Amino acid sequence: MSRSMHDLTHNIARLYPLRDKRLDKRYRIVDELAGTTELEEITGRPRYVSTQELQNQQFWELDLAC
Repeated sequence: MSRSMHDLTHNIARLYPLRDKRLDKRYRIVDELAGTTELEEITGRPRYVSTQELQNQQFWELDLAC
């Protein structure tokens, strides 16, 4: 992988650290209220999921190493 592609991949993971393993999509956490978490996909599309669902590591991966 070229240096610029590596940098781009790293920046995306840093800005959108939450990955839905089922859909292979990355999200950033926007807000949480009353047990619901608002996520934003890289495309800007919002998604609302149960906050408790995000604890399931079989489906969700949070990359905090970036």
